[in-house]
Amino acid sequence: MCRGALTGDDRAAIVTPSTRPLAATLDVVLDEIVDIQAEARSKVGAARRPWPMIVLRTPKGWTGPREVDGVPVEGTWRAHQVPLSGVRTSPTHLGMLEQWLRSYRPGELFDAEGRRPVPGLLRYRSANGRMGSNPHANGGLLSRELDLPDQSAYAVDLPRPGSGPHEPTRVLGTFLRDVMQANADQHNFRVFGPDETASNRLDALYDVTAKAWTAEVLPTDEHLAVDGRVMEILANTPATV
Repeated sequence: MCRGALTGDDRAAIVTPSTRPLAATLDVVLDEIVDIQAEARSKVGAARRPWPMIVLRTPKGWTGPREVDGVPVEGTWRAHQVPLSGVRTSPTHLGMLEQWLRSYRPGELFDAEGRRPVPGLLRYRSANGRMGSNPHANGGLLSRELDLPDQSAYAVDLPRPGSGPHEPTRVLGTFLRDVMQANADQHNFRVFGPDETASNRLDALYDVTAKAWTAEVLPTDEHLAVDGRVMEILANTPATV
């Protein structure tokens, strides 16, 4: 599927499992990403360049035993089964399993007791180096209180039940618009909708932002922007994918 989507795209790099070509490809791709980011941050209204993609093609069961009991495993459906099913009874299978696991060089990561990392890895254990402690992964450390307007300012005059042509969601749209505007500098508020924003009368949001959109924009399109903060997705779309 990916290969078909990239056929004819000379920007795409399809890399076979070999360390040096992959490392060289990563260098090229990372340099291009840095260049794309620098351009986007330095030029107002810069065209959104597509990010590079690497398709790494590896055989099924890569790094595992290539053959077990004279039967090929790597690159076959057997790699998705239990390739070494006799480790409890077969010294040969047990030895192959040990060789397989040692190929990941655990001795470079753990001491003889399997606990302490080598000094070079200590930096990953401190402060924000741990995955769960990274402030970008832990929303509680980066979250900010929303600046919310007084809700009473959006009250609808309703002298008696059923009177007036008011639309509750349109009133909600003006409230959301003002929340969006009040928190624009903090970039900590987005609106996610499982349906069309305008048809649900929340389109007042488009006074201050747009729908997030990174694809082609047609002359007939409205309210689409790369930095839009309205994320619109039709509810039936993910249900049918």
